[in-house]
Amino acid sequence: MNADIAAASRELKGGGVVVLPTETVYGLAANALDEKAVRKIFTIKGRPLNNPLILHVLDSSWLVRYSHGEKYLVRVEKITGAFWPGPITIILPKKAIIPDIVTSGFDTVAIRCPDHPIFREVLRASDLPLAAPSANPFGYVSPTCIGQVKATLGDRVKIMLDGGECTVGLESTILDITSTVPKILRPGAITADAISKVLGEDVIDYDVQIVSENPNAPGQLKQHYCTDTRLLLFEYGNRDLLQYFAGKTAVVFMQRPENFDGIAKNLQLPTEAISWFSDDGNLNGVAKNLFSTLQRLDSAHYDTILCERPRRTGIGIAIDDRLSRAAAKFRQ
Repeated sequence: MNADIAAASRELKGGGVVVLPTETVYGLAANALDEKAVRKIFTIKGRPLNNPLILHVLDSSWLVRYSHGEKYLVRVEKITGAFWPGPITIILPKKAIIPDIVTSGFDTVAIRCPDHPIFREVLRASDLPLAAPSANPFGYVSPTCIGQVKATLGDRVKIMLDGGECTVGLESTILDITSTVPKILRPGAITADAISKVLGEDVIDYDVQIVSENPNAPGQLKQHYCTDTRLLLFEYGNRDLLQYFAGKTAVVFMQRPENFDGIAKNLQLPTEAISWFSDDGNLNGVAKNLFSTLQRLDSAHYDTILCERPRRTGIGIAIDDRLSRAAAKFRQ
């Protein structure tokens, strides 16, 4: 066994907390069956106790250990068969073995099977379900590389495993399959259309207006994924931006502007103040680079970051959700 995997497994079995990579974002993991260990996650992050965590498992065979999914077996088998391991979380009734601190007192639990070899090896070695929110201070931009974790958590966690850059870059889709009609509670890379095709039934798509101060799933707070720098949003394709400027401003587009020099001149900005999430505007590329770009600009000492919103289609719904919540605290 790899020494790093073994060390992480020992730490988790001993009630500790470790940082692990997933395909979505880096996670701050603890043994989900150990209430004291899970409480450390909330303390390290400064996360409120009324915000539930996701339970990470090795495969669908673990579901019977931690949830009552018999009533929803057909839906469970279709979703896990099509998308696990991968960036989708399902909501199921929980078994009593799961401490209430994991679910914030709800009688349901969010469960995911991650698709990153390091996380999966730790799950296999420890034989434990792992509670693991994003590895950053609560409410801040989620980390998609180990450098971002170290920059925000410092030495608060002893063991941090580096798995490179996250390939998806956005937190998982959360799907409530216990409702009469399956419902998306948080958007992600796996869309309502893709889920509907697999299930063979309608799926209630995500409503960007969902805001809860007592959420039954992660990602529903009004303010989340926030930069420290003032963040303002403008509509896709709008180039009349000077009205938004305040102090030293950076502008970030969905894709590289075709007339880059002309836009820089028109906005009266140095070229280094203009960024883009993707060279070609592909929304999967935007998602992968979203958080890393925002964190880079946040550390560059601008007064304002002016960010273009995506086309609201496919994964663009999830991107827009993250940006809307990130900018919420700066709205007048």
